[in-house]
This record gives sequence, C-alpha cells and structure tokens, in this order.
Amino acid sequence: MKAWLLVLALYVLGALASAAGLFSLEIDLDNFQADLAPSAQHWLGTDHLGRDLLSLAIHGGRVALIVGTLAAGVALLVGTTAGCLAGWYGGKVDTFFLWIAGSIAAIPGILLILLMSWIMNGGYVGVFLAVGLVSWVGIYRMVRSEVQRLRHAPFVIAAELQGAAAPHVFQRHLLPNMLPLLGTQFLLHFIFAVKAEAILSFLGVGMHDSPSWGRLIADAWTLDDLGSGRWWRLTAATMAMAGLVLALQQITARLLQRNAS
Repeated sequence: MKAWLLVLALYVLGALASAAGLFSLEIDLDNFQADLAPSAQHWLGTDHLGRDLLSLAIHGGRVALIVGTLAAGVALLVGTTAGCLAGWYGGKVDTFFLWIAGSIAAIPGILLILLMSWIMNGGYVGVFLAVGLVSWVGIYRMVRSEVQRLRHAPFVIAAELQGAAAPHVFQRHLLPNMLPLLGTQFLLHFIFAVKAEAILSFLGVGMHDSPSWGRLIADAWTLDDLGSGRWWRLTAATMAMAGLVLALQQITARLLQRNAS
C-alpha cells in the first residue's frame, strides 16, 4: 500500500507544482515545436500548439484531483445526510428519500451527468456538482442501512435515554462507527468522478478553460493523431489517468481488506 500512496503523493505534488506555475503552458512562438515525438527535451512530446505534453498531463492531474475531491465530497455529504435522516426517522422521511433516490437511479447516471453539466455550462462547478449530485444514491442506501442497524444498538439507546438529541447521536455515535465505510465510499466516488470528468471533457461539456485528460484525448481524436502516427498525446493522457485510477483502486482495495478483517 505504501507504494500506491507514494504514487498518489506524486500526483498531489504535481498538482501543487502546476498550481504554483512550475509547469508553463505558454506557447513559445520564437521556438515553435508542434507535434514533436518524445525526446530528452520533451519527455512526452508536444501537442499541435507546441505545448509540452508532460506539463499538460500534470495540469490535467490537478483538474482531476480537484474535481474528484469536490464531487466525492458532495456525494458523501448528500448521501450521508439523506441516509441518516431516512434511517433514523423512517416513515414519510424515509419514503421521500427513497422516492428521490429511486428516481435518480432510474435514469442512466452518465446521461444525467451529461445533461446537468451541459445545463451548468461545464467548468469546475458544473462538473463536480453534476457528478456529485447524481452519484450520492449508493452512499445514501449504505448509510440508511447502517443507521437502521445501529438505531437500536445499546449505546444509541443509552444516549437517547440521557436526553441526547438526534444531531448529537449522529455526530458522537453513528458517524464514528461508519467512518471506514464512508472513507472507502469517498475513494470509490473519487475514482468515478475522475473518469466522469474525462468523459465530459472529451464530449465538450466538461472543462473548457483548463487542460484536462479528457480534452487531450478529444484533441487526439479530432486531429486524427493515431491515423497520422502521432501516438504520444493519447498515450500521455491515458497513462496519466490510468496511473491515478489504479493507485486509488489499490488503496481502496487495501482499506476494504482491513475493514473486513
């Protein structure tokens, strides 16, 4: 697991470095070098505008980390809140959230995400809200089930007998018992958000003003890179995304194993 955490740390460091301006994306008109193959000067080659693809891939990693964190955070917040309320109060509250969750689940997720992102005109806000507000249903169902299971646990009943209100019970007793579950769900939804952002950007309804892996893949498709023998742009984007997703999947798998043991 340490090796995968190191890989994740490299992505985070790359994102911080790109935010600090260490990887420039300015077009050098005095030394214009478009569509160069990987070399000692440009490890991953350059794109059709002469920009270094390693820098573009690192900036794309920053976009993926931001969108993944925010989208997974929204899904976790909405799903946990809805699950706690439905599982605790039951009755009409439970029926209300079951209806909303069922309505969202009845529509193919990626189509709903595409529609919401298009309505909100993409960008950081549009992408992470679209992904987060669509992907919370699974978390809601798990949290609801856990709250119903713990609702009549002795320590919860004891807290109620002492006069503890529902928010206090949630904060001090229920949520701490669900932290392992919520942690793994956050990582799983982070992975989903990274892939969804790439799809949205590839289709033109994701990131507009920021470089992303999806836009790199879209440029490779539009400019027929593979048909022209230019394999490096598609390779840079797919390998960068695969590295982050694989690291997160391995970390999540290790956490699930620890929770099960």
